[in-house]
Amino acid sequence: MSQLSERDRAEVERSAEEARQITVEPPKRDQVERYLNPPSDTAFPLEYAFWLLGDVRGKTVLDFGCGAGENIVPLVERGARVIGIDVSPELIALARQRLALARLEATIQVGSAYETGLPDASVDVIFCIALIHHLDIEQVCNEMRRILTKDGKIILQEPIRFSPLYARLRSLLPGRGDVSEYEHPLTRAEFAAINDPFKADGTRYFRLPFVPLLSRMPGIQEQLWKIDRWCLQHLPATSRYATCEVTRLGR
Repeated sequence: MSQLSERDRAEVERSAEEARQITVEPPKRDQVERYLNPPSDTAFPLEYAFWLLGDVRGKTVLDFGCGAGENIVPLVERGARVIGIDVSPELIALARQRLALARLEATIQVGSAYETGLPDASVDVIFCIALIHHLDIEQVCNEMRRILTKDGKIILQEPIRFSPLYARLRSLLPGRGDVSEYEHPLTRAEFAAINDPFKADGTRYFRLPFVPLLSRMPGIQEQLWKIDRWCLQHLPATSRYATCEVTRLGR
């Protein structure tokens, strides 16, 4: 991996702090099984991202920005040949611990999203969950296009902020302390740049502003997501205020 940029160093430092707050335990079966065969109409964005995967048995799947490896276990259990890459040595160490506790095998390595070291056209599916908003979009997209097979797919889940009104209102609220100065929800133009030159399908929006606002109230998280799903399904105009997009990209 080449010398890290200032932006990447900030992300490594943020990830190291994140890693210090994580305790790796054997995966709970209910938390794995919910991603093995989720319904297409699920109210939860990560479940929907796993639904978009389809049949990955025998395919090479890159968990791009794999973090502490939470998604690697269900990917392996779905029969994929999994590669996990993250820029943080601390998070990769946790991912390896998680995989060992699950008694599963995958290739886990420290690496840059801009220079993965993977061969050209070697990855069937790139599973990319909440990564690109940390990065230089042009550089990471160039690398994804390079390593993806001709018929490959990219599954994206990213935070978004498409509404100018909501962006202005959100700027008035205190920022979170666990984010770097470089990361931000993607704008509509930035998401369009990621899509080019791919074709998107299965796009869905999630997490209207009331979900994160009220999610700290105990015992109502599942109900919030179900209300969110109803609003976005029956009131399509509310999608402009969604704060998460999940989509599948193909050539």
